[in-house]
Amino acid sequence: MKALLICPEQRPAVSHLAEICPLVLAPMMGKTLLDYWLDHLAGQRVTHVHVLASDRPEQVRAWVGEGARWSMKVEVAAEPRELAPAEARAKYRGNDNLGWLPEPDDVSVIDFLPGQPDWPRFTSYVDWFVAAKHWLPRAAAAPDRIGLREVKPGVWIGLRSRVAGDAELLAPCWIGENALVGERAKIGPGAIVENGAVIAGNTDIADSLVGPETFIGEWTELKNSIAWGSTLINWRTDSCTRVPDAFLMCALSQRPAAVRTARWPGRLLAILVMLLTLPVGLYGVLKAWPRGERVLQPLIAVRPHRANGSPASETLIYHEFSAVNGLLRRWPQLWKVVCGDFAWVGNRPLSPAAAAMLSNEFERLWLKTPIGLFSLADAEACVEPFNEEARVHASYYAVQSDWRMDLSILSRIFRRRYQ
Repeated sequence: MKALLICPEQRPAVSHLAEICPLVLAPMMGKTLLDYWLDHLAGQRVTHVHVLASDRPEQVRAWVGEGARWSMKVEVAAEPRELAPAEARAKYRGNDNLGWLPEPDDVSVIDFLPGQPDWPRFTSYVDWFVAAKHWLPRAAAAPDRIGLREVKPGVWIGLRSRVAGDAELLAPCWIGENALVGERAKIGPGAIVENGAVIAGNTDIADSLVGPETFIGEWTELKNSIAWGSTLINWRTDSCTRVPDAFLMCALSQRPAAVRTARWPGRLLAILVMLLTLPVGLYGVLKAWPRGERVLQPLIAVRPHRANGSPASETLIYHEFSAVNGLLRRWPQLWKVVCGDFAWVGNRPLSPAAAAMLSNEFERLWLKTPIGLFSLADAEACVEPFNEEARVHASYYAVQSDWRMDLSILSRIFRRRYQ
């Protein structure tokens, strides 16, 4: 059996969604509209699907590949505009390259979910969100949802997702794969958190969809909204805004994380600071020496990734004082800044055991930045160095860091230190 699918092009009622990606690739519970249609056709034993795409066909082609995921052959043809079913049928009838003749029920404009023509997706943002909520139980019941678990009636959590123990989840609620939900967050009712999203602590999300790989900052309230990257759409009022404050909302993958090396001005500054603060070093020595304790405690850290190696492929040794507390323990690490192994600001060092506990791509962003003498988690006064809050801050810093953020972190740390 064979079928022909026509991808929607322009739908003015949901134009802001189309700015982010082709409408057939808009996310919904970890899949796209095109995924659901191909799943449906595969269940109908269709063997060959021809997809007509007029909106960014290269993205559609890259998404579906050749159809191996569905054990069928999928071909994507670029069209200058969206064809009506009759036009598509006439154009492709008897096409020698295709070698098949579409029947009337084989040609579909996919602007609704398969088998749900009464729930259109692109007539308004209200319809888009209502269709998603209506589809939620059916998506959860799909046999290919490996690792999805219903933790209580109407609340589903995907594979490798982490939800803080004191987070409140209210049905209906969907949390996709590789997502993080922070402490005291309230998710639901009517909340859909897509794959790879990071929800910081003390957030309140209801009747809203959080797009894939989207960060929602602490104390943010999200109601009746579609939040994707920095785009915020109120589906009730059809209003749209771009959120400029990345601490409130941003895309985690908007730019690739890259390892930065320590620069010479920072290394020279570290030498100067060590000379000026030698009494601090002597204090750390004198605190341990009379009691017969070891002055320096050696520790092992995983080096930031410079290639696609394993998390513990390269390590280094650093030291801290053993007899003092707080930030003074890190004074010996100024020498690592001098040597170029540490930066002034970055993510704190991780042991190989801790690095192995980073369970998804967004947590592993921790290892995509320089090891820092100070970190965003320090500026936010995280008590535990490796709890979920610290991991969220590390991932956020890896994506958003620049010299302005580094200066802000340093100023906040020293301002708090000397208040």
